[in-house]
Amino acid sequence: MSDAEGAGSSEGVGPAELERRTLREMVIAWHRDPVDRFGVVLFFVVGTIVVSSLVEIGASWRSSLLVTVISGAALIATGRAVGMRHGHRRVLVVGVVVVLAANVLFASLEALDLVTQGQQNSGGLVWLLLVLVAPVLVIQRILAHRVVAMRTVLGAVTAYLQIAIAYAVAFQAVDAWSAQPFFGSEEPSTTYMYASLTTIATLGLGDVAPVGNLPRLVLASESVLGQVFLVTVVAVVVSRFAESHHSHRADRAEE
Repeated sequence: MSDAEGAGSSEGVGPAELERRTLREMVIAWHRDPVDRFGVVLFFVVGTIVVSSLVEIGASWRSSLLVTVISGAALIATGRAVGMRHGHRRVLVVGVVVVLAANVLFASLEALDLVTQGQQNSGGLVWLLLVLVAPVLVIQRILAHRVVAMRTVLGAVTAYLQIAIAYAVAFQAVDAWSAQPFFGSEEPSTTYMYASLTTIATLGLGDVAPVGNLPRLVLASESVLGQVFLVTVVAVVVSRFAESHHSHRADRAEE
């Protein structure tokens, strides 16, 4: 296509139409070759954090549906980005759909006072296992990159935030399965994500704190794991980036 034809094809097309075309092209490219496209995964991961921090899970079936859908999309996108086999991806999708349907069902039954909150959380083990596996898969994938590119960096950021999401789900699971509330008193579901983010970032604000040996152990392990991630995974990514940069400069010097 010549420049004139290219100009003619976009003549009269507004910014909104160009944006829709760009978005459609991105979706098509991701569908054809999703491996290592961690930018898509990061989009859903950030969306999961924002929604979980603002929307109270269990307040209505709509809120439960919203949180589960966006977090489920993040899990499915993770499976595609790490190159998971088709059969394994199918199991992942089935697990997400089952948890989604269960959450909506139990939220509806709870609204009718047919089940309790504890019964509603009885299926949380499946969801906990899914969110725990997600960052492990991403870390394995980015460590396999011999050449560090922007996708590797996005993958490292994605894994770091997925750890925070996994621990927020773990906090909620411990709270649901323990006789004593995780924070000593009943707190909204948004508190779990807030506590997880402040813990992995080692802010130590102290406005919410776990009560009991198991909650303290779980929260402390997140702080340690977050630091281990930074000094190991990020260190490997940075060192490989430096190696590839020096190698590239050496090749140019020889030319």
